[in-house]
Amino acid sequence: MESIGARLTQTREAKGYTLEQVARDTHIAKRFLESLEGEDFSVFPGEPYLLGFMRTYSSYLGLDPEETVALYQNLKLQEQPPPIDELISKGPSLPIGRILVIGLVVIFVAAGGYLLFSSGLLAGSADSADRTPVVTPAVPTGDEFEMVDEIVEQRFAEGDRIVIPVRDEFYSIDLVRVGDGITVQSSDTERQIAVGAEALLDVNDDAQSDLRIVVRSIDTLDNPPTVVMRLDRGAAAAAAGRPAIQEPVGDVVEAPAVGSTLEPTREETVRLIAAYDQREEFVVEVRFEGYALFRYEADGEPRVEQYFQAGDNLRVSADREFKLWVSNAASARLRVAGQDLSLGDPGEVTAGMITWVPDPQTGRVLLELLPVY
Repeated sequence: MESIGARLTQTREAKGYTLEQVARDTHIAKRFLESLEGEDFSVFPGEPYLLGFMRTYSSYLGLDPEETVALYQNLKLQEQPPPIDELISKGPSLPIGRILVIGLVVIFVAAGGYLLFSSGLLAGSADSADRTPVVTPAVPTGDEFEMVDEIVEQRFAEGDRIVIPVRDEFYSIDLVRVGDGITVQSSDTERQIAVGAEALLDVNDDAQSDLRIVVRSIDTLDNPPTVVMRLDRGAAAAAAGRPAIQEPVGDVVEAPAVGSTLEPTREETVRLIAAYDQREEFVVEVRFEGYALFRYEADGEPRVEQYFQAGDNLRVSADREFKLWVSNAASARLRVAGQDLSLGDPGEVTAGMITWVPDPQTGRVLLELLPVY
């Protein structure tokens, strides 16, 4: 059977695309693209995300997404264990009378043991035993994440450990508390960082900064509490006067402006929401009809990222612009300035920006939804 990973990798390489380019164009994180090509499906938070990313990546490469999904489903069927219980013939069951006799014997034995213990015959051996309870040393309850890329921005939970490579050695920082801010511990040093703030950490105690942490947003309603952080090794190195870590890249391609793309097949239409005489505050309402990861930025404020379920609602006001990203476009129903807007198909990953655009012909300002590529 054809390999899913080989199908995706060979097609991407034949087209001359890098993973960085695909990640930028599809809004799918590079680590998820690598997991699809490596067929490591365990890293995805759920099958709806996996199938959505698989369809989006296949469509981007010009492949039939349903064929790719069919390959994945066939792979799952092959991995399922055979129904051993149904294949092995079962012997005749015991007669009811024999079951009753065995039950009575068990009851008499248990009663005899209880009488012996209560009479003190076994008390000596019981008292001689060590009654001190065994205490298991506390261990971190969170996950361990190894920072491979130079820049990572994702959600972490209280108790997580992050492993940082520095000059061929590995060091760890622990996220010990998430509340109104966060507390991270590196070596024997704790550091508090507020929401929206950033900090430089020296993880190997050489008096030079190795990691920059930016706290984007915190969700204390999660259990355990979670935080969206941006981790940047290169920025910390530059701040410490060392050359930033460089990753090999191909030919440099100038990034297109918001609302335009270098890939003609991905061109989307700018949608007009409303026209006004002057800019004013607008309200963005999102009604969720299914499970989705949704992140947004309003007027340049720190990014907010949350998981939503069917029946959840979001309402945010903005003056200048509102950027959005959604993992399952059909699950999010968008309403802006009284207008209902569709974001895409089931499982589709999409991004956009609602902003003001001047109209030179009428002198008015237009509130538009621009695609973000």
